[in-house]
Amino acid sequence: MKESNHIPWLLGLMVLFTAMRWPGLLPSNFSPVYAICFCAGLYLNGWRAWAVPLGLLFVSDVVMNYFVYRPMGYSVFSAGMIGSYALYLLLIAMGWRLGEKQSAAMLIGGGMLGACAFFFGSNTLVWLGDPMYAKTVAGWVQSFTLGKAGFPPSILFLKNSAISGAIFTAVIVVAVNWARSQRPAEWAEFRLR
Repeated sequence: MKESNHIPWLLGLMVLFTAMRWPGLLPSNFSPVYAICFCAGLYLNGWRAWAVPLGLLFVSDVVMNYFVYRPMGYSVFSAGMIGSYALYLLLIAMGWRLGEKQSAAMLIGGGMLGACAFFFGSNTLVWLGDPMYAKTVAGWVQSFTLGKAGFPPSILFLKNSAISGAIFTAVIVVAVNWARSQRPAEWAEFRLR
């Protein structure tokens, strides 16, 4: 594949990616982000494994934060984004470490595990930074299960994270396998790792 062929696909992916993250479009924490980061580690080579998903995230975060959250009084950039991006890097590293030569079931399970790891990592960061949570084991467990008063229980977000991690990883794995079967020479040249 020639490098220029990727530009329309990446722009289209950015638009789709941002649209799928738009608040209210999908249930909370039901997101393609986990699978995209995990599968970037699986399938993309070198710097692209890190730059493509983080670039997509950054663009979609800026667009969403500017148009949705800024009018509500929130900043376009926040300190919490640093922790989230560190966790996204962890998902990419998990995919890179697992490698694409596993069975489809193993890859889908890895995507699901990555989504759960993100949930536990991000809720731990919230627990550490939010004064509403007691800084005890009970407060930490509360951040994973009941969450804060006035909000849906956190455990529902874990369910959505795990299910979306599995579904979107499955979609990407099937799409990559199908594309490889249609044009094996281009994919051999593209490689992946």
